[in-house]
Amino acid sequence: MSKIEYHLDNFMLYCDSKNLSRKTLSSYEQTLKLFLIYLEKEIKITDINKVKSGQYSTVC
Repeated sequence: MSKIEYHLDNFMLYCDSKNLSRKTLSSYEQTLKLFLIYLEKEIKITDINKVKSGQYSTVC
């Protein structure tokens, strides 16, 4: 498991602890996984610390 996947899992656990609906959790997870694939394949980023807030907002 990469560091990014680790943080995704932690975020999903946090969202689950907030009692978000299953559909919301599923949507978050699906969207974030697609974004992670984009970061890893297209931008070559595998370290979450290299992602800056708002840096990729134009691609989404």
